[in-house]
Amino acid sequence: MHAIQQVLHRSARPISVHEFRDAILATCKPRFPEARGSMHRPVGLAISGGVDSMALAYLCSQIRKLDPDIMITDHPCAGFRAFVVDHRLREGSTEEAHSVMKALHEMGIPSDLLPINWKKELGENVDVKNLSNIESAARRARYRKLGHFVAFRKMATLLLAHHQDDQYETVLMRLINGHRNRALIGMREASDIPECEGLFGVYGSGWVDDQTRKHPFYNTKLSKKERKSLKQELKFRINELMHEDQQAEDQLANLGVFDTTGADDSLGKTPIRFNWSPQLGSMPIENGGVSIHRPFLEFGKDRLVATCVENNVPWFEDHTNTDPTLTTRNAIRHMYKSCELPRALQKPAVLALSKSCQHRARAQDAEARRLLQRTVLHDFEPHVGTMVVQFPNLQVHGSKGASSSNEYHQHRLSQKRIIAALALQRVIALVSPEYQAPSVTNLQNVVSRLFPSLESLPDASRAAPPKAFNVAGLHFMPIESSPPSVASSALLHPQIWYVSRHPYVATEPLPQWRISAWSPGLERRRRPRKPRSRWSVWLPWHFWDGRFWIRLTHRLPSRLVVMPFLVEHSKDFRTALPPQDRARLAAVLKQYAPGKTRYTLPAIYAEEPVDFDNVVSHPKHPEPRNDLAINASQRIIGKPILPPIDRSKMRLLALPTLDFQLPGLEKLLQHEVRFKKADRDTLRTMGSFDGGSFAPLRASSITHRSRNIRKLCINSKRRERLLHKRQGHLGEGHQAAGG
Repeated sequence: MHAIQQVLHRSARPISVHEFRDAILATCKPRFPEARGSMHRPVGLAISGGVDSMALAYLCSQIRKLDPDIMITDHPCAGFRAFVVDHRLREGSTEEAHSVMKALHEMGIPSDLLPINWKKELGENVDVKNLSNIESAARRARYRKLGHFVAFRKMATLLLAHHQDDQYETVLMRLINGHRNRALIGMREASDIPECEGLFGVYGSGWVDDQTRKHPFYNTKLSKKERKSLKQELKFRINELMHEDQQAEDQLANLGVFDTTGADDSLGKTPIRFNWSPQLGSMPIENGGVSIHRPFLEFGKDRLVATCVENNVPWFEDHTNTDPTLTTRNAIRHMYKSCELPRALQKPAVLALSKSCQHRARAQDAEARRLLQRTVLHDFEPHVGTMVVQFPNLQVHGSKGASSSNEYHQHRLSQKRIIAALALQRVIALVSPEYQAPSVTNLQNVVSRLFPSLESLPDASRAAPPKAFNVAGLHFMPIESSPPSVASSALLHPQIWYVSRHPYVATEPLPQWRISAWSPGLERRRRPRKPRSRWSVWLPWHFWDGRFWIRLTHRLPSRLVVMPFLVEHSKDFRTALPPQDRARLAAVLKQYAPGKTRYTLPAIYAEEPVDFDNVVSHPKHPEPRNDLAINASQRIIGKPILPPIDRSKMRLLALPTLDFQLPGLEKLLQHEVRFKKADRDTLRTMGSFDGGSFAPLRASSITHRSRNIRKLCINSKRRERLLHKRQGHLGEGHQAAGG
């Protein structure tokens, strides 16, 4: 523990509670503005014991004295709870962690100690001290531990103590590594918690469970006052539009030239319609998770030190942070503290560069949003993870003759391609199985395919017919949307794409989740008369193939496995279904999962043949090993290793996302499926999307009514244009006759 003399920090002033409150409100904005978070909710603090995190803890302990009901993200703050991670990478770390918790207790902040078990994280045979990527491994283990306990404590917000000097080091490292443009933004003020893929309630999930609570944290229902006001407003607006519409029809009918109904129908046709006749019902779409916020990014470390010194707050220095040979960040820190860098690499210049990149990124994001508003999402089907999307034509007008004009044209073309790539990132993330969307640089070839007008090649190259391609685990397939005579005009009818999970590659392992057989164990001896009534507990949610959250409970005597729908098991599964289910399955697959798309859907199999009429448990069945392990060195010693799956012995039991299963299986197996987080802002921004079950009730009701009003407006404007056009033609005819 260190107490630096205040005389060393005369130039730095402490951070006041009012300043900190303003920083909290600026960085912790609502994630769900359409929801009302009236319930108080605690907020988590990531505390390491350093001067930055201890300053964060102190200011948080004081802020509720100033504003007891301060809104942090979506809820009034119910208090703070600190999480102290013990990495166990140096001697004395555990004792230091307990000292940090004692200091937090004196501030009135409760805390949890989170020790990292490296044998569990990396395996028995891996020595953490010999890892070359120790910084990355520690970061991943730390965030996953924090995310798990934040969700366990029913929190959704975690405050971090990264400050201005950390931002400088981050941007400087990226400059040295050759990054540019958006990578130089540095750390963001708010984002989803990283490194927590597959953790339910932490990684983009938990929303559906919250909405089923008696008192949910996020209230999306309209109040009586809001419903009454909305109803009156919509009624007035619809009556007004219908009156204008009727006036336009009467004027067109008086001209006696053409049938108004037929004209409206022809003008109102969309390039393509996807009418899915079989209805599958609703598929819950997840959202939520844990978000991290950094309120100190505008404060230098000297002000954090001054805050602790001024208020007698102890802190603890980690000597490993000063070893330049240990991590890249330590080397960067040693370099700029011990050497006089060029002015362009000093802190003010680098932070100014970061601010400039942030402003440019915000402008680009706004342009990408406007592009999304012109993008038509004809269909979005979470049951199978597909969508039908139509991107607009982008034109870059300008002369290509003179060299200066050509340079300006190429610059605008480059900017348009960046905007298109940013919009593509958001569209791809809706259904991609990958955790991270491709970078803007890696999407340039895709931009050329989807926006041929942005290609700098001669116009003849744009006339080539579009071809299917793969990107980010997705298969983009062009589909014919209209007759050739109409489709020949690319400006009027841009290409439509069917986007689905690309077929699995034979050289790569299939995604699978193995579940142990039902074994009542001791409970069976306690209740020997009713062994069939016992079920396994609901297993934790499993994130399958980066697309579906699946959980189940069963009492089958065979191990189960969730794998893709395999073609060799489709015939036997169809044969076992009743005739009407067999016909419905064929129709559903034809409409919702055509071609190879159906073989990317999750299916539940029994690894061994099962006699449904005589279910007997195997009390000594081995447990399956952890399928999330990266390699053999991560297997936990003492756990039996299962043999490879024999596909010839498997039996297909259910297609959970399509809600098909063998007759009578509900007595032996129950399952729940949800689609991964699909950004609601992207779905609402894209045009012509009919919001389904994923939309919150409050937003869904408004969106549905406003969509009807928008259609009435469009029809009225179309008829008005036709009326003016026809009157102009009639006027010209009268003038010609008079002449």
